[in-house]
Amino acid sequence: MPSSEILIFDAPSVKKSFRAKLLAQDNPDVVEQVLAQLPLKSVLGHVVISGEAIWMATRIVHLGRTNMVQRHPGAVYLYAPGQTICLTYGKITESANVNKFAEVFEEDLPILQELGEIVYEHTVALPRRTVIEINVRKA
Repeated sequence: MPSSEILIFDAPSVKKSFRAKLLAQDNPDVVEQVLAQLPLKSVLGHVVISGEAIWMATRIVHLGRTNMVQRHPGAVYLYAPGQTICLTYGKITESANVNKFAEVFEEDLPILQELGEIVYEHTVALPRRTVIEINVRKA
């Protein structure tokens, strides 16, 4: 697979890194907008209502075509109203479809799950919050 089709997500402070395959044929408009933002430096947050997913703020304003699918572990999607990229790592508690543009490599799903649990602990569970930085770049 050409490296231009792969994103690297790296959270250096917690030593977690994983890859995702871009779905350029399924969601070309969002992929183009994401690539235009790279390299992207942001911070991670954890959703509170929709299940086990983490998010990162972006400057993407999306009004184009979408690829709406059910959430599932490994889905990387754009939540346009919040201008965030979200990654589902476990159980889903909301049935709304999401605008998927990439898929985490199956062999990297355990790393995504570990990161999701760390982000939950640092941003939701603990009374004292810790910022976890995330960097996204092409492979």
